[in-house]
Amino acid sequence: MFKDESTLFPEYVPPLLPHREKQLEHLMRIYRPLFSDKLVSVNSALVGQAGLGKTATSKLFGQKIEEMARQSGSKIIFEYMYCSTVRTLPAVLRQIIMKNWKKVPVMGITGNELIIELNDRLRRENTRLIIALDDAKLLGGEAIHGLIRSAEYFGYGNALVSTLIISRPEDWVAHLYPHLIEDVHSVIEFLRYTEQELQEILAYRASLSFYEGVLSRENCNMVAKIASETGNARHGIEILRHAGYLAEKSEDKKITPEMIRIAKNEVYPETSPEILRGLHRHELIAALSTATALKYEVAVPIHKAYEQYRIVCEEYQTSPRSTRNFRNYIRVLADIGLFNAVVKNLKRGRRTVITLTDIPASILEERARKLLEQGGKDNYD
Repeated sequence: MFKDESTLFPEYVPPLLPHREKQLEHLMRIYRPLFSDKLVSVNSALVGQAGLGKTATSKLFGQKIEEMARQSGSKIIFEYMYCSTVRTLPAVLRQIIMKNWKKVPVMGITGNELIIELNDRLRRENTRLIIALDDAKLLGGEAIHGLIRSAEYFGYGNALVSTLIISRPEDWVAHLYPHLIEDVHSVIEFLRYTEQELQEILAYRASLSFYEGVLSRENCNMVAKIASETGNARHGIEILRHAGYLAEKSEDKKITPEMIRIAKNEVYPETSPEILRGLHRHELIAALSTATALKYEVAVPIHKAYEQYRIVCEEYQTSPRSTRNFRNYIRVLADIGLFNAVVKNLKRGRRTVITLTDIPASILEERARKLLEQGGKDNYD
């Protein structure tokens, strides 16, 4: 039934990106000077809501520009970094150095020393580097500004590191643009997909993943209509994948409208695997415990959520962290769209109150628990 199930996974980058050709061409044009002008670095931003193709476009751009460099005899390295997984600039630089120069010792080296080491390696090998920073808000505009401006330290003709910043509009305006106004050469917008565009995108993905006859055009358009409520292609692709699993268990091995309806209720873009897998163990426990506390409540004060967090820590035989750390976990979870955390002025003072976004508490609880049982990320703050 599945021709290639992996083509529906979040990590998959298709060879074609319908309705993102202009953005891809724009990127190729912006970074073209890296092939001819050794004195410049290029810094641009992809801005748009989740599920609009920013990540896929950046990764396909990386593949194409590395291939173009090979064909022209130039050396360009493209590195994609998801900032929910690597939260600081030093962590980003360490990961890049460890991947490309395995013998270089980087543990314990400070941020500035890492920049110097990276630039030295690039200069010796006559190589340019493009770093794509996805969900860049978590890294911070000031840190990215420091990385871009570090070229001035190395002197004329040594601007070897370029950046591609990926962000949601609200994060770009509030947290990144004020620091990067003089650094970014171009901002490429990603607008919501229309229903017709989603029909074409989902039909293309279905042709890669399913054998002919599994998904009718009519049923594919039904998925596109559901996804058009948010304009989010990832939402539609996830529905296709879950509907495919249901069809696999059926006698006819075909996706039906009822399977699509069931899949729709199972899929929430805000809890996509790449988001939850980027959380550390205590952040996952905080997500699980807060979701549990919200199953029968519209909102919970943060101290109530913390009480539930301590209970869940005991369940998973993990030492609970302090209330201050827990507040930081909630801030991270709010930043990635799982919760809303609002400070309210009450008679007894200011209190932080937590509510869910559009995700059912039971779904978030189930997915966080599943990841914790798989091991989660390393146990650190």
